[in-house]
This record gives sequence, C-alpha cells and structure tokens, in this order.
Amino acid sequence: MTFQAPLTQQLKPTRRRTRVITPKPIKSLLGVVVAAALTTACATKQPDASLADDNYWQNIQSAEMEVINGANIGNPVIEAASFGSSTPALALGMSPKRKIALRALAENSVRNDNPGNYTVVPGDTLWDISERFLSRPWLWPEIWHVNPQIDNPHLIYPGDQIGLTYIDGRPRLQLIRASSKDSNVPINGFPLQAIRQFLVEPQVITKNELNTSPYVISAEDDRLIASAGNHIYVRGQIDGTRYSVYRPGEALVDPDTREVLGHEAIHVSKASLVKSGDPSKLILTSNKRETLVGDRLLPSGNALPASFQPRTADAGKSGKIISLVDAVTRSGQNQVVVLNLGESDGIQAGDVMSVISDDRQVKDLISGKKNDFVTIEGDQSGVVMVFRTFDRVSYALVMKAHRSINLYDRVGTSEL
Repeated sequence: MTFQAPLTQQLKPTRRRTRVITPKPIKSLLGVVVAAALTTACATKQPDASLADDNYWQNIQSAEMEVINGANIGNPVIEAASFGSSTPALALGMSPKRKIALRALAENSVRNDNPGNYTVVPGDTLWDISERFLSRPWLWPEIWHVNPQIDNPHLIYPGDQIGLTYIDGRPRLQLIRASSKDSNVPINGFPLQAIRQFLVEPQVITKNELNTSPYVISAEDDRLIASAGNHIYVRGQIDGTRYSVYRPGEALVDPDTREVLGHEAIHVSKASLVKSGDPSKLILTSNKRETLVGDRLLPSGNALPASFQPRTADAGKSGKIISLVDAVTRSGQNQVVVLNLGESDGIQAGDVMSVISDDRQVKDLISGKKNDFVTIEGDQSGVVMVFRTFDRVSYALVMKAHRSINLYDRVGTSEL
C-alpha cells in the first residue's frame, strides 16, 4: 500500500543540532512569523522603489506561504495494493518469488489477538491500524483486499471499519465503508507531524555543495546579522530567483570508516533575487534564525510529499544509526534518526529495517578467572522506516521501539 500525504500544515522550526541533534520546537507558527515579518518590514520601509511598484513584497509573501502550506502538492491519498500486475511490489522491480514469500510472511504475521473488526477514529494512522492486525504492519498491502463496489476504497476515513476475513482459507483485510463519514479528510499512513520539517528543506549537503554554492559576503548597512526585509550580498553563481539560506552544521561521520558522509544543512532563511551581479543582491523574505556572513545558498524547491511504498529493505542492507534528532544519546518511537546508508547503497524511501542494539562485553564475576569477559549479542530494539534519502545518508522514522534506540545501533533486515 502506498502512503501519500502532502505537507498541508505549517511547520515548527528547530534549533541547531550539536554533535547529536538536539533541537526543540519553537511554539509559533512559521506562517504567522513570515506574514508578520513581511508585513512589518513592508510597513516600515520599501528597500527599493521598483519593488513597491510591482507589488514585490505581496508577491513574495504569497509565494512563501504557498511553499509553507504545501500548495499544489495535492490531496492526501492512501493507495492500497491490488493483486494484479499493478501491484506496487512488482512495480518496484520485486521478483514474483519474493512477492510470494512476502505474502506468506504477511499471512503468518496475523496476530492471534487481532480485533477482527476495528472502527477507525480521528488521529489513527494506517500503520497503527495495521499493527492491530499484523505483527509486521508494513506488510499490510500483501493481504489487502480491494472491494470494487466501494467508491475510492484506497481512502480510509474516521468511521470506516477494517475487517479481517478469510478467502479460500487465506487472511484478507478489507474496508467496510461507514454510511456517513465523520470527517472528509482521510487518515495518514504514519505520523506525519514527526517528519514534516524534513520534507521542506534539504537536511544534508555534500562537501562539493559546500565548496561550490553561493555564499553571503555582506548584509545591508554592514549589519553583522540580517533578517526578513534586509538585503544581503552574495558571491557565486546565481541562476534562479528564489533561494534557501543554509549554515553548514556538524559533519555526519561513518563510525566505522570515519569517512565524512555529508554535513548537516541548518536552514537559516529564504531569499529572493533583486539584482544579479558580482556580488548579487537578494532580499530575505523569511528567517528561522539570523543570516550571517559565510552562510550558503541553494535553490529553493517545492516541499516533498511523503509518498512511498513501505517495504522490507532488500536483503543484505545493513548500517548504523549515526545521529539522533531531538535526542542526546537515546531515541524512541516517532522520533527521527540518521542512517549511514543512502541512495548510493540502494536505499529508498519506504525501506523498513530492524534496529539491533550493540553487542555488550560483560565480565564474569563468578568464574574467578582474571579478565573473563563474555559477549552478549544485541537484541532487536525496534523498527525504522526510511522517509528521505540522500547520496550517502538517509533519514528514518522510528516506527516501533521495544527499548531505547541508541546512537550507533545497527540497522538491517535480519530480524524482520
């Protein structure tokens, strides 16, 4: 089953992470901040007469709010898998043999304590509902039965019922549409609020991007810091009109090879081109934090929809958690972690992997032998799902935590 949900709510900015990421949400709506900052700046002064003439500020404000609110991304959709040639697993290039194996695994994952029928309530996610029926909730599409008599059976609303039935002796999950829906908004596939901020701006920049991207050399009136409404002056190749300003953060380092896989990209502000040149002149249209000399610019893109097929990652994929978001040394359910696996390793959004705690060396205090240590192998700590990938790293959401998720815990498919 494909989960697709756009970025339709405003975001909460985070503070800069240290070696292990420790941001805390700021209790204000970014849209309100942007609107207030732009309105105030517009009321106090217009930096350029030509900008006032063509409603420059109003156009910029509208464009910024479109990105913040996720305009033009589409409505939330949860697409279920059918069992024909259009099955998502086959579309992803999965072999028929593996497809059969996954369906068998899904059928064997039906929980003995499943409710039989479950009525969807507001706040439910598809993953949560799946977990009521299956011990491996990401395998829901393998036993989903589509009823063609239901209008849009791929959307699940509060008030609908999910029922477990058996067809030809094989378990199937199907939708029983409520006669009247409590809400016209379908449920999400997973806790979107935990990952919204990661779908708007790049979180990782490469060494090459650091070395080649345009950079701020000065702000208007020789200010030490700049914020919304201020001009900045930038050197480097400027090809577009709308940019995001970043500050290079901590290096993401592979714990085994000590290789730098990328750098955290701390989102600072947004800017729009006023005049090209050397330097180019831009105006800051919004900011999360003050813009400083040395900050880098990358072209602004549209927010990414969370649309992918949750699936068991390919066999043999293994790596480690190299950074924690919103945590110091331990993480938990619905929190984000960074993996030392990326697109170059064949990782894609939707990949599900188990988390294995590190092996421990324990000294035997009973044997009486000197330096008598024994290795206790790590156990499964939880399950993560990749939701955004970069070349060498990826961001994953902790979907299940049996115990604390620790920095440098292993991830892989062996325990799934």
